[in-house]
Amino acid sequence: MSASARHRNPRRRARRWIVGLGVLVVTGACTLLLVGIALSAAAPDWWRQPDPTNPRTIQKAEDVETGVVNVIYEVRDDPQAPWSVTLRAPDANAWLNTRLEQWLANADAEFDWPSELESLQVEFDDGLIQVGVEVRDGDKSRILSATLRPSLHEDGSLWVLAETIRVGRLPIPAGWLADRAGAIATELAPRRFVETPEVDRLLRALIGDRPLEAEPIVELGDGRRVRLLGIETSHGKLRVTCRTELK
Repeated sequence: MSASARHRNPRRRARRWIVGLGVLVVTGACTLLLVGIALSAAAPDWWRQPDPTNPRTIQKAEDVETGVVNVIYEVRDDPQAPWSVTLRAPDANAWLNTRLEQWLANADAEFDWPSELESLQVEFDDGLIQVGVEVRDGDKSRILSATLRPSLHEDGSLWVLAETIRVGRLPIPAGWLADRAGAIATELAPRRFVETPEVDRLLRALIGDRPLEAEPIVELGDGRRVRLLGIETSHGKLRVTCRTELK
């Protein structure tokens, strides 16, 4: 082999390595893109789609609402004694998908339920709440969800920090949320839904800029009010502890 050929071979080998590495990078990027698309189109593992027209679902939702209202309005021997109520995720989902819209309309005559929102879901894990919403945009829909860690601070305020936000099964790291929450929400959901004061407050709460509720209190129509004292989640159940107070 001539000296010039020996000098050319290393160059050829180097070019082959560079081309091969480029092909691997492009192939890997395409694979990750395809996986990301597939994950973003898939529902989370915990997602269960209830049928809001099923009479059993409707009855379950009505039973849940009646039971919770009765507990909240119950007159107790010791008005200052804490009390608690436990809610299973399937019962909560039945209520969310059959009763929430009417409940919000009754609370606010000007409330306009976004037509893009098709389904709401929750799941209760150890110390965490999974919250998801199916959003339709044209002829496509996607499921947006968040893993929330609720907590009550010493001043009584309720916080719900988002640990992860997902599009389908594709996670968006929590570290990205602080600077990009508004932009991410605008990309994933219809603009008219995102650009509201309520959603802005919710996004700020999810990234830890503010509490979800500075004073988590529900006013009752008989002059009393219910204060949230504790919140626990485990094994598909949510347990809230409250106290009924006089104004």
